[in-house]
Amino acid sequence: MKPRAYVETWGCQMNLHQSEGLSGILEAAGYALVDHLEEADVVVFNGCMVRQKAEEKVFGRIGAVVELKRSRSVLLGVGGCLGQIHGADLLKRFASIDFVFGSSGHSDLPGLIEEARTQRVAVLSEPVFDTVNRFKRSGTISGMVTITEGCSNFCTYCIVPYARGPMRSRPEDLILSEVMRLREQGYREVLLLGQNVNAYGTDLEKAVTFPELLSAVADTGIERVRFTTSHPKDMSETVFRVMAKRENVCRHLHLACQSGSDAILKAMNRSYDRRHYMDIVKSGRKWVPDLNITTDIIVGFPGETDGDFERTMTLLEEARFGSVFAAKYSPRPNTRGAELPDDVPQATKEERLERILQRQREIALEENGRFVGNELAVLIEGRTKRGELFGRGDDHRTVICPGDAEMGEFVTVRIAGASASSLSGGILERECVGGMT
Repeated sequence: MKPRAYVETWGCQMNLHQSEGLSGILEAAGYALVDHLEEADVVVFNGCMVRQKAEEKVFGRIGAVVELKRSRSVLLGVGGCLGQIHGADLLKRFASIDFVFGSSGHSDLPGLIEEARTQRVAVLSEPVFDTVNRFKRSGTISGMVTITEGCSNFCTYCIVPYARGPMRSRPEDLILSEVMRLREQGYREVLLLGQNVNAYGTDLEKAVTFPELLSAVADTGIERVRFTTSHPKDMSETVFRVMAKRENVCRHLHLACQSGSDAILKAMNRSYDRRHYMDIVKSGRKWVPDLNITTDIIVGFPGETDGDFERTMTLLEEARFGSVFAAKYSPRPNTRGAELPDDVPQATKEERLERILQRQREIALEENGRFVGNELAVLIEGRTKRGELFGRGDDHRTVICPGDAEMGEFVTVRIAGASASSLSGGILERECVGGMT
């Protein structure tokens, strides 16, 4: 009987994709992958350190493995950014952890597990691109493809450069060959991943730029191309030109702003100001009408005054984001922000977060309402708990529709309703390709 392995993930899409690689490595090594922790002989937690809440969630889940260990032999490993930062300290803090690994070197995981059968061990590798070429992908419709890893920006609040190392670009030929394999396997969409995709190639000699890479990926013929995430300081008009020219490059841009206050942006070491950010927003919508821009916002950064926060609120009005990922600031170890006084009271952070979320819900409802009466091409991804089909338009908006269609099929939907989180309507035609008609 094959040993059984369970992989659980927290954090960003980079972590999700790395877990697909971890699962593929374990399967190739002879493990049977299971969907429930209680069934596993080896449990792997791929943890996140970007926010304190994500870190605490991992620690909370360790208790479930402790209960399992009381009835039978189970190995527990913790890795990813969480393992990279805490390393062997995790073994000291939690007696139930058997092995620790970091944010790279994942090809060595089977050997690490075998070593952990005789002694508890922590092995961290220097951040490099893994040569993982076998993924146990979580879906069959959209495939994630890493183009950069790490980050060299050192934003004051961010742990990524410490957890994942400096930005590293993956060779273009490897990216394109992976996209082609996904297309041949029937995938309809690819998502190009990186902490800062716009900086692609800047660390290599004679490398193509991100707009050139984006064009090359579009030329493979894959039906939809997405990318995330973009840093404003590296965003160029050339990217928008490619988006406007290539019909299969989706009309969605995730562009983290973090704050609407120039003073806070400077303190965060973001390398742009509000005017620069809004110039990008305006340029994007000039080249790509109905471009859906989503963003990240941090409230309660050290020194954030009521006036600073109000500037963020007015940025919501000016930018009209499709959605916002907002969070309360929490100091992260090793960052420069950890040396600053965390001087915004918790109650104030919570109040500001709620104001951001409430106003954004109103804006999203207003923006989504503009689509009522229009027809959208939707890539069907699954069914809701109520049994309705759901998928996304090429601008990343979720569309819910009753009816019959295959997973991975394009359908034309006439939009009849809108909420803050999604659109809804009826299917007019099946297996179409394109945007708004």
